[in-house]
Amino acid sequence: MARAESVTLEWVRSMAANPSAFSNAQKISRIGGFQTHFRSEDDTLLFGTCKGSGRSAYQTSVDFSGDTPVFRCSCPSRQIPCKHGIAILLDYLEGKPFEPAEIPEDVQRKREKLEKRAEKAAQPEPAKRKPSGASAAAKKLKRQLEGLELAEQFVRDLLERGISSIHAVTAKQYLSLAKQMGDYALYGPQTIMLELIAKASACAETPDDAQMEQLVTLCVRLNAVVQKSKRYLQEKLESGEVLPDGNVLYEAVGNVWKLTQLQALGLCRNNARLVQLSFAVLPDEQRQADVDFGYWCDLDTGEIVSTQNIRPYRAGKHIKEEDSMFGLYQIPTLCRYPGGSNPRVRWEQAEVQELLPAHCAAIRNRALPTLGEAVKQAKAELKNTMAPEALAVLLAFDTIQFAQEDGHGVMQRGAERIALRSNASYPATCEVLHVLDKPARTDGALLGEMFYSSRERRFFLCPISIVMETGIIRLC
Repeated sequence: MARAESVTLEWVRSMAANPSAFSNAQKISRIGGFQTHFRSEDDTLLFGTCKGSGRSAYQTSVDFSGDTPVFRCSCPSRQIPCKHGIAILLDYLEGKPFEPAEIPEDVQRKREKLEKRAEKAAQPEPAKRKPSGASAAAKKLKRQLEGLELAEQFVRDLLERGISSIHAVTAKQYLSLAKQMGDYALYGPQTIMLELIAKASACAETPDDAQMEQLVTLCVRLNAVVQKSKRYLQEKLESGEVLPDGNVLYEAVGNVWKLTQLQALGLCRNNARLVQLSFAVLPDEQRQADVDFGYWCDLDTGEIVSTQNIRPYRAGKHIKEEDSMFGLYQIPTLCRYPGGSNPRVRWEQAEVQELLPAHCAAIRNRALPTLGEAVKQAKAELKNTMAPEALAVLLAFDTIQFAQEDGHGVMQRGAERIALRSNASYPATCEVLHVLDKPARTDGALLGEMFYSSRERRFFLCPISIVMETGIIRLC
């Protein structure tokens, strides 16, 4: 975005740190909080003074001279952008007069510093005999292998003593072991161990079938992560290729991908077009965090991808909170995390355009044509012990009806039918289906999470969104 004239309301909403910041900015704009409005002659800078709670007014500016806009404000808020930066953009969108003015000296100095920093970053680094960080990476891998030995012992104990051995006394010992995983940078196994201990401790002395199914699934997943990770780390150390290599186990162990690493591995694509189909804030008690989670449709490939913004409880107020996003996102560089279906994606900047009926029709045309094809994909994905418990699919349907015996939804496509059931992540979406009129439940495409119940020995579909030719209906 090179000029202020390309600003849209959807883009401004997406830049707000959280819904509260956007709401407060709307209030400032509505009551006329800004005393002055200025713009540079080339429309690369909007700036002005806003009345604050103190004696002096806040100096606020939005600079569009670089690749990404820079928000500056003299207010004490730690949010970037703050509510004043969002408010001045709302004033601009409303057509309030911005007088042409010279760029302030302090902004000009900051621009020059950014330019020098960019020039320095663009200079090629001197050639090195060994990849940077190889020694530290090897040391970390060895440390992680040591920790995996402890995790493997945890699995052995459970297999020998039984899951019921996790009770009030032993839970403290197991929790102490799980917390040690953090010392070895094994955050992936640690998360599974904490969830397993929490669920087992909450069970009665004799768990019911549903609880036992969850516990066994977690045990199997933990064992798979530990065994596969051990082989993966050993092979890397033996080969000397200790830096990240794009293997999904790199993240499963607990490492965190950087965008620069994904780009260096070629895990990116230029000029991508995404549309968000759903958004939810999912609590993750094991990681002590909220996860802003969204499913998106890639208009060019038809793939259903996901975004995750993890906000630890302790640092939540300092991390930008994501929100529902409406519009067509034109993304210059889209980075993709290693993985199978519904891969996580991420980007640094995007241009937001209005979502048109033609885009919705294109999404609908990307839906899987038959239920059999969706089940085939789910079987191939979910048989992997390290895979998530559900697979998001976009499936074309003829009708969504309700069973007379229990009122549950049933999706029909031709002669094929599948029962609709809510899951833990989306517990109320099936209830929302009942308030939709018949046209919304006819001839569309349903985004849902397909999961398998071993107790009932069949697949279910948790509805999340309905894509019509004229729009998207979000059920959560």
